[in-house]
Amino acid sequence: MPAKLAPEHTRGAIIACGELRADPRTLALLTRILAHAAESPRIVLVRAVDGEDDDTELETLLYAAGTTNPHRFDLATRAAAENRELLDLVEQADLVVLDAVQPLRLSTVIGGTSLARLLRRRNASGMVVCGIGAGAAVLCEHMLAAGAPGPTPRMGGSSLAPGLGLTNRVVIDQGGHASDRLGRLLAALALNPFALGLGIDAATVAVIGPDNVLDVLGHGGVTLIDPSEMSDSNAAELDHGAPIRITNLRLHSLTAGARYDLDFRRAIG
Repeated sequence: MPAKLAPEHTRGAIIACGELRADPRTLALLTRILAHAAESPRIVLVRAVDGEDDDTELETLLYAAGTTNPHRFDLATRAAAENRELLDLVEQADLVVLDAVQPLRLSTVIGGTSLARLLRRRNASGMVVCGIGAGAAVLCEHMLAAGAPGPTPRMGGSSLAPGLGLTNRVVIDQGGHASDRLGRLLAALALNPFALGLGIDAATVAVIGPDNVLDVLGHGGVTLIDPSEMSDSNAAELDHGAPIRITNLRLHSLTAGARYDLDFRRAIG
């Protein structure tokens, strides 16, 4: 569950970013992400790694976007998420960036640790948290951990797991093309119709502000699926792999400049 807000605090933005490539458009997008934190934000970059991993591309992009001194921590074990230096830096940070190759790698390393509890508390008190690529899926309470590609929802086509829990409003899929991830999102929503489904293109960002209004930035699109008026689903009757029947969903295709109210479930302006 998201941490409760103290009366004197406003929650920090929750930023879900699709996969990034090293090009000038990415630098402009990262600059806009950084602007949500502070003029010269104190940044902590947390990466889930498997064994030896010296990939510095995201760190290099952050420097190129104007960051002066991002603190990078590569977490290979759960013990690393209890590192006192890391926790102290997060306590003072304006922005924490989460990065991973796949969502489960990050969630199993930080889930239930002091770092996870601190991230929820600090976001509730105003710190911005950004998940990039697979790190975007981890932001949610219900994390889309894996799934099969394709446009048709099938039983077992989506695997949900506990995420970081900064928001319980959405389920995020940040991988693949829109048609490939549509079935995964629909299968996830058939099992969890409380949430909205977000599919985020590469080089595209969905910013959830403290008012629960979602703003879209970047160069692709955000597919938003609203199951709140779902009238029929046969998910409870099916065997593994069978196609799922779902009716009366709403689908929105949002591009840069679009805004969507997650509380009232409607586009704004």
